[in-house]
Amino acid sequence: MTNRSSDKDPRKTWETIGEEDPYCGTGGPTRAVPKAGKFAEPDSGLFDFIEPNATVLDVGCGYGRNSIPIADARKASVVACDISLSMSRSVRERLLPFVLCDLRKLPFRRSSFDYLICSVVLIHLKRIEIDEAIAELKRVGKKCLIVMPNPVGRASLFGAIPLLVGPIMWTRKGWNSKLSVFSDIPCPRGYVVNFYLPWMFRGLLEGHFDSVAVASAKTGRAPHPYMTDRVLYICNNSEKIPRMTSDKGRALNVLSSLSAP
Repeated sequence: MTNRSSDKDPRKTWETIGEEDPYCGTGGPTRAVPKAGKFAEPDSGLFDFIEPNATVLDVGCGYGRNSIPIADARKASVVACDISLSMSRSVRERLLPFVLCDLRKLPFRRSSFDYLICSVVLIHLKRIEIDEAIAELKRVGKKCLIVMPNPVGRASLFGAIPLLVGPIMWTRKGWNSKLSVFSDIPCPRGYVVNFYLPWMFRGLLEGHFDSVAVASAKTGRAPHPYMTDRVLYICNNSEKIPRMTSDKGRALNVLSSLSAP
């Protein structure tokens, strides 16, 4: 028996989760219930890097855990985007500008935003897709703030959970693949998960950006970001921005298009 969950259309997967799962795919003690107005805490470390009144794109915004408080606290011009309408219902109810799209093909011009946020999203892409996705984030954001779960952090029992989840899920799903049991792990809700050690993921990002720094996604007193549950990667592009192109007419100037009637 060969499991095909990773071949499902991700849009359909997340639409189903948004419609049927009251927790919108979240888990553990921080479960959110967006329909009841219960949100998980935002990645507070982002607030240290986003300037007031900046333009911000929240890629994979979900129910607005980051985009809504950033718009309120930093008075930023936030545009939220997600692959699912049902997952992003609370964002649209708050009347934040919203674009339905796939992060692998963002409908925005080069360097459209001062900051691009992508929190706990890339972990759900297949290994083969990660480089293309990072390149697309870099294209759109002048500075990219990427948050990833730390598989060796306390919430992951310092690596024990990822070591157990991979083999267990592959065995239960009857997976047949040439990939490692720790790659494209199939989950019961229908999406895949890929764990990245923080120093290895930083190296991956350094292959795309001019400089990459790390911080804790949550403000606190951790001795090092690699010892936290979520790592914030601050990715900087060169100040020399390549000339913008129309991308065959498919790219769109987000600020003008969203303000148009």
